Amino acid sequence: MDNPKTRALKEKMPLFAGALNYSSTDSDEKVEINQEGKPYPPSMYDTITIKLDWVLNFRRAKDQYDALVNTAVRSPRAMQQLALTLSRYKRSCAELDTWEFSGERLAILHKHFQFQHVGVESTLAKKISQFIASNMTNRGTPDDLTGALGSFNLYAAIAYAEFNSEATVAKVKGIYVYVRDNYTFTDKPGEASQYLGHWSRKGVVVVPYSAGASILDKPWLPYVDYPVALGDVRVSGNIYYPIKNSSFRQWAMRHKRGGDFVVYSDCRFVPIYPPMTVYL
Repeated sequence: MDNPKTRALKEKMPLFAGALNYSSTDSDEKVEINQEGKPYPPSMYDTITIKLDWVLNFRRAKDQYDALVNTAVRSPRAMQQLALTLSRYKRSCAELDTWEFSGERLAILHKHFQFQHVGVESTLAKKISQFIASNMTNRGTPDDLTGALGSFNLYAAIAYAEFNSEATVAKVKGIYVYVRDNYTFTDKPGEASQYLGHWSRKGVVVVPYSAGASILDKPWLPYVDYPVALGDVRVSGNIYYPIKNSSFRQWAMRHKRGGDFVVYSDCRFVPIYPPMTVYL
């Protein structure tokens, strides 16, 4: 299995070559502030690997996408957030183009105009259900969506809004939908360190029980925490070693480089008809 987190490790992208970068607290992680109290550097954003069309090929992601665009964006809480957000940018008889306002940068759009989200595999029940399904269909190995993103969110952000002459009412005529996911290598206290696969110079393999223990955060599940061999052990690269979050974090701290990064998919414009009326 090859996913953005392990692929970035293998290809020695900014995770290895970039400056040391990690968030000291969960709150800093949410706003992408690193250990020095500064925003993540541009090199720690991946905006090309994950494509929304690919994500939506998986039924559980498509179901949540449909729930987001059909109902969740019109929920009372979403409408309250829309009013709060749009009140900061209201102008008489003006139209707000958020993509232009954000300099065509999705991270800026997300920071200023995201107003609703839904989770995929975001609860323990959903993780257990997916783990059981993988055991039935793939000998316990997670499918590509779980391997690439694990638990993640689909977000909705304002695309276009039009204000009335008094700037007391706005009509939201379109939204952007996209995936955003943090790839952090810090484990929460008391939880098992996340499994990233068994590695050798030839590549990465996944040992199913190790993946299951990591996904469900159940250290009591069988965990293959020792090397495994594929083929003749005398051949260089045929022995694969277990790599976890803690393995990478130890390397990063020792060498003072590499760290956490953020993945954004491309964004999809979704017209809203009839437009959502927001009172400011």
